[in-house]
Amino acid sequence: MDMKMLCNGIDLQQGIQNEVMEYYRSEHFRRIRNIADGLKRMESEAAARAELTKFFGEDEKRVKMLTCMLSCAAEQYQWYEKKGISETIFWDTMRCFTRFIGECRKITGIDAFDREWWTARQVSGTLFRIGTLEYEMQYCGQTCDMHRDIQEESEPQISIHIPSDADLTPDCCDRSIADATIFFERHFPEFRSADYICHSWLLAPELTGLLPEASRILAFQKRFSIRRVDYSESEFIEWVFKTRNVETADLPEQTTLQKNMKRHLLNGGKIGSGFGVLAGRKANHNSSCLF
Repeated sequence: MDMKMLCNGIDLQQGIQNEVMEYYRSEHFRRIRNIADGLKRMESEAAARAELTKFFGEDEKRVKMLTCMLSCAAEQYQWYEKKGISETIFWDTMRCFTRFIGECRKITGIDAFDREWWTARQVSGTLFRIGTLEYEMQYCGQTCDMHRDIQEESEPQISIHIPSDADLTPDCCDRSIADATIFFERHFPEFRSADYICHSWLLAPELTGLLPEASRILAFQKRFSIRRVDYSESEFIEWVFKTRNVETADLPEQTTLQKNMKRHLLNGGKIGSGFGVLAGRKANHNSSCLF
């Protein structure tokens, strides 16, 4: 797949797309292309990003790094075809780039790429969006120490991630989990019996006192057996309040959750990041998803 087709397929913002295509066609990009190949393997992506950063020089909006990531994503299309993975999953997975740039604009007012530390998962064929949720293949201990007392480090696990545009209605979540079960059985059978885990502020026990009983977030949370809670993280601020580096007293109060959470924080409360294991997972073999 060529780069222009990828950019159009994921509806990449036009302004940033123009900058990507300009750099992609440059002699400078051709000189670093071999280094960028390291982004397609999780074991080498951190070193590749560090080396690329040295070559880039000024890259205020990280367009150069974005171009490298997107070039790897375009090349992954052929790998998807060989694995027999559907185009739907390819496009849904790679639209993360467009979503991240949109999220950056909401917070900073600028179209920029600030998730280079994350997107190697997509371009390496490690993380897939299947319906409303994302699923990352990993082995216990790779990214979450909180799970080491449950599994041996060598055991496979699938980490569930919740995109900012996820529809958390029970039907959508049921369909996504069922489809994911079939997907991994078919394409990655070594993960057939893996635990499905989640480490997120959405699993914070404090949310039960901040949201109505009928909340979709609470319904999602109840799918998991919560094993641990970590109070050292503050990422929930960005996801709930769509802002960074703001004093608690200045946080917006536009939604019920924002109002209740802000009051909770001002009263000295904390919001934990919960770690849980999905319970009662069953595949729907009448799934309409084409893998």
